[in-house]
Amino acid sequence: GKGGESMWGDKFEDEFDSRLTHDGRGVLSMANSGSNTNGSQFFIAFKSCHHLDNKHTVFGSVVGGLETLKVIEKVEVDAQDRPKADVTILETIVFVNPYETDLVAHREAEAEAAAEKARADATRKRHEAEDREGGADWYTNPAAAAVSKTAVYRQGVGKYINREAAGEAKGDAAAGAAAKEG
Repeated sequence: GKGGESMWGDKFEDEFDSRLTHDGRGVLSMANSGSNTNGSQFFIAFKSCHHLDNKHTVFGSVVGGLETLKVIEKVEVDAQDRPKADVTILETIVFVNPYETDLVAHREAEAEAAAEKARADATRKRHEAEDREGGADWYTNPAAAAVSKTAVYRQGVGKYINREAAGEAKGDAAAGAAAKEG
């Protein structure tokens, strides 16, 4: 190949992974002209070449079409080890994209974070509205408390309890008090 630009435009950094090495036939690896100079070129290894580990980024391997790889291997090359005839890849299929599961998890985490932020914003706005309407008080119905005055029915313990409304007649209360004394 003659080079070209990457999908990011500029050269991009090496991405070495100790689990991905130049081990065996059909390893796909980025061609570069030194550290962190990856562009659009890649190569297919015809055999193990561990001397390229941590110098060229491995990103996949040929899992089908090894017969085609044999044909490519037999193409005549020039003194610079470049094919004398163009070799064109007509189709590729990605069987497993290891980044896809990471991408899905990342997108799910972003969506959850956005949903949590939306819930927090809604709660904050609701609290702000309640504060503006007097809802910051500790009781549950501040509007009713502001309108009604608390009635005092007697002095001492139970002064706010209307015994008549609660079903106790005055005589029942007196009888209950007498029973306790006696």
